[in-house]
Amino acid sequence: MRPSTPPEKPFPLQPRWARPSRCLALTLLVSLGGALTPPFAMAGPAAPATAPAALDPATSCSSPRPGRYAVMGEGELQGEPLARLLLETWSPDGSLKGVRIERRGRTYRESLYTGRYRPITMCRVAIERIYLNAISTSQAVLDTQGRPRFSLGILPDVLMVSRWFALPEGSCSASLLDGVVVSMQRGKDWRDGGWRPNAVVQREHWRGGQVRGLAISSYGPTVEEATYTGAIDVQPDCLATIKQRDSLGVSYNYRAIVMPDGSGYLYLQTDPDEVATAFLQRLSVASPLNPGL
Repeated sequence: MRPSTPPEKPFPLQPRWARPSRCLALTLLVSLGGALTPPFAMAGPAAPATAPAALDPATSCSSPRPGRYAVMGEGELQGEPLARLLLETWSPDGSLKGVRIERRGRTYRESLYTGRYRPITMCRVAIERIYLNAISTSQAVLDTQGRPRFSLGILPDVLMVSRWFALPEGSCSASLLDGVVVSMQRGKDWRDGGWRPNAVVQREHWRGGQVRGLAISSYGPTVEEATYTGAIDVQPDCLATIKQRDSLGVSYNYRAIVMPDGSGYLYLQTDPDEVATAFLQRLSVASPLNPGL
């Protein structure tokens, strides 16, 4: 036989004075402006959750803008330093063409290329370039006017980040650099059987394609100061060649892109034991009253 279950004991009755008054609870709720939290707040049906509004790239982003661009990139490929300058033109039909100036380790290359660009989501553009029968892919973020500003290489074995400069229409000449130009750069130099980091800051004065300047260089434990002189040969399409020699007897060679608006120039070093690229910013025009550095 199943054991009998003892009868349940009723809850003890509370005296009337100890029972919560509905009127008292309502009075408290009104006096506190409805700010009470459970257990006093009266529960109601839950309001449906509102999802954040999704960003619509089609309405919030400008279309990629055709035009001419200079691109300065640096990175690494299979353990070797990589530096690159591009002078590139985008056409309204999505095609592009340009000149690539590149250092990979101790190797220097310069070549023409073609490719295409197309908009993708979230204010970006996908870029494909064909270099010597090989395809290079990258993605760039656009500014509010549809111009690419920064890009990243999208290949598994290449680390490459680039900065973009929109170039106005017009030809270039050496006189666009007349005045004071300053810069900073980080690069790599070949020492003791390997690539070692370095950093340089410069201040230079240009006049009529001739330059004299001061460079302060750090090679880890060693810091050097040297003055230098040199010259630039500028083509109408804004590509240029620079040759310099410093007070320590060292020669330097660069390929460059001059900005048609006179804001400065980009350069890439072509000497085998130095890999460096930089933007050198023009600060002022030349003055006969202050021709020095």
